[in-house]
Amino acid sequence: MVRIERVTSEVAMDRLVPEWRVLWQKVPDATPFQSPEWLLSWWGCFGNEALFVLTAREDGQLIAVLPLYELDEAGCRKLLPIGISLSDYLDALVNSNDPGTAGELLASLVDLPGWEECYIPELPPRAALLAARCPAPLMANRSTGETCPVLALPPAVAELREVVPRKTLRDLRQARRRADAAGRVEAIRADASTVSGFMQEFFRLHEDRWRPIAGHGVCADPSVRDFHLTAAQRMLDAGMLRLYLLRVGNSTAAAYYGFTAKRTAYAYLSGFDPKFAELSPGTQIVAHAIEEAVREGAHEFHFLRGAETYKYAWGAVDRPNTALTLRRKC
Repeated sequence: MVRIERVTSEVAMDRLVPEWRVLWQKVPDATPFQSPEWLLSWWGCFGNEALFVLTAREDGQLIAVLPLYELDEAGCRKLLPIGISLSDYLDALVNSNDPGTAGELLASLVDLPGWEECYIPELPPRAALLAARCPAPLMANRSTGETCPVLALPPAVAELREVVPRKTLRDLRQARRRADAAGRVEAIRADASTVSGFMQEFFRLHEDRWRPIAGHGVCADPSVRDFHLTAAQRMLDAGMLRLYLLRVGNSTAAAYYGFTAKRTAYAYLSGFDPKFAELSPGTQIVAHAIEEAVREGAHEFHFLRGAETYKYAWGAVDRPNTALTLRRKC
């Protein structure tokens, strides 16, 4: 029998982490954005005092977690997922052969007083919550969210020519030749001794890339940077971080900040120095990340939210997210 419990204090949530981590490891298609490393980093920077984490247990074993919190937004009491805005995929973490488990998590919301709307965006196509039945006392509305282009990866780097358009590969070869002529070129992966410094380089390059276009990058806010610094360290410790710098001579030309887990790569953010634009450093660093993902046995490379043209130049195909909104029936 499944038992639903509520976790409403940070102390209790911290106690849950070891089981939560084991559960994440068991769920085959769990994303890095569902890991406690990512979500607790988010909560530490953006959380409030209205924590509301739902858990499901069967015979005492943790089989599902739905991490929510409550927020008064424009006079409406909302339940929102921990990790919202900065996570490209959100969902309940469910490890159960019973498809009704996610529905039981949602059903437990009915007895929680005070909230008016539960809004969970960025649900990927195979999200557990999309397969869950809406409880009778609630109304559910689904809307199309942001698209997340995905590139299917071959088993070997040499076979990328089968999935990546020829023009992109030709442009990449030319960029690499120009970079080689400009000086020694190498892509370096962050480790425990370099992760903090690499993240600062990433912040700088991301800002340099986007300041002329949008006024600032998405990491300009100090609280967002603090979150990513904490998350990057924890994701490194968990073996998921893929943080690369592209060095040309003695200069850093580009940075890539992403994750790899469960045979899937996730390209979170990148940046490059506009002074090296003629060397196409953005293309080169993404190419390196794709090639490394193939070498690690990844089956897919997720470019995540946004329909930027460069993603399709790699051969990525749209995979839209869905937003789920639950409200009480009048």
